[in-house]
Amino acid sequence: MSKPERGARVAVIGAGIAGLTAAYRLKQAGHTPVVLESADYVGGRIKSVRRGDFLFDVGAFIYLGSYQQSIDLIREVGLGDEMGVFDAYGAMPRDGKLNFLDFNKPLRTVLATDYLSAGGKLRMIKLMLLLLRHWKDLNYVDAAGIATVDSDSVRSYAERELTPELLEFVASVVVRGPWLASPERASVAQLLWTMKNFFKPYFYGLDNGMDALPRALAAVLDVRLNCAVSNVVDHGNGAEVSWSSAEQSFTERFDACLITTTTDVTLKIFPQVSGFVREFLEATEYISSVNTHIALRKRPQNPATYIMAAPSEQPDLCGVIVDHLKARGRVPEGKGMITAFCRDEWCKANLHTPDAQVIEQVLGFLKPYYGDLSGDVEDVMIGRWERVVPIMAKGRFKQVAQYQKSVDPKARVQLAGDLEPIGGVNAALVSGDKAGRRIAAIFSS
Repeated sequence: MSKPERGARVAVIGAGIAGLTAAYRLKQAGHTPVVLESADYVGGRIKSVRRGDFLFDVGAFIYLGSYQQSIDLIREVGLGDEMGVFDAYGAMPRDGKLNFLDFNKPLRTVLATDYLSAGGKLRMIKLMLLLLRHWKDLNYVDAAGIATVDSDSVRSYAERELTPELLEFVASVVVRGPWLASPERASVAQLLWTMKNFFKPYFYGLDNGMDALPRALAAVLDVRLNCAVSNVVDHGNGAEVSWSSAEQSFTERFDACLITTTTDVTLKIFPQVSGFVREFLEATEYISSVNTHIALRKRPQNPATYIMAAPSEQPDLCGVIVDHLKARGRVPEGKGMITAFCRDEWCKANLHTPDAQVIEQVLGFLKPYYGDLSGDVEDVMIGRWERVVPIMAKGRFKQVAQYQKSVDPKARVQLAGDLEPIGGVNAALVSGDKAGRRIAAIFSS
């Protein structure tokens, strides 16, 4: 099919990183994307808020060292000068003692640490061999390879193949820290993926907030905020989109449409979706997060960039990110900021708990590692997210692989977002990039 003389006019629903990346690629290809966003800001689950002297990343919190596609796009849109590289110096508590882990020297760190027993370190070899066997499969693009190892939950695999120590202090920590997930509701494939992609010796940070990238993309696009899409119809040779804004209703015809919302919204606004794709979307469950960002009058002395805790050490606290060590520009000189992340079940139970009660609980969780911070708190911001990333339970990677095979590249209504081998910023960006290129290819000569 030849490209319309004016370029294709494409509705992109959602101004998160998936939708903005897709729109950016479509514009580069000579088309006319119109981005419709229901919120009053761009970025979706990448959200940064400046209040006083502090800059809070209240949604996505880090650009991992493995986020190559994100880093490439950051440089492409001209943000390279405000991107820094920061050491990812981790710590994990056991028996109340913090064990510091320097992944610039991973072998030396593992051999020297008191975090694991000698027997535990020896048994880790089995897990590392499995990781190396699937190394190339653990990517952001194609789920076919990792689906082959999606046969166990983390708990069932560790109980059968590892030891109780490794289940508690390695496997559980790896899926709790970044994903807030329990070992019962995480696939062993997610364990392997995280071991490869999360534990890099460095992070990337943007001086003006995590949302500097979506804001830079939006600046060159036609983005319409406060536009709530209610219906999408696929007519085969185009798409009809209905939305409301400022108490007015609109329905317009587009050459194509891309939906980048969470799966529950996709099902609501696009009732035509059917077959396996509908089953896949309906089966998607989400991790929730009530992430607590604590701005401090003075900087804590603890040198770790992040802390991740085993369930026996911290039943509810999964991880901590130290914002003043992860990026520039988050706090004034000499001040600090700590962000705490708690397990999915705790977050679901506290989605609507008053701020004061959440803060009191979180300060208690942090006390073993930072002492009593209550007298140093200058400001607090709480991010409440009912849907953060899909739960990657046993079988989810196989479902993603099947979904990816089922995508019709010529369909005039495409989907992107939480549909890749893993959740998070880079996966959503990759999903949007692929969808944008698919739509552009429909209209190429």
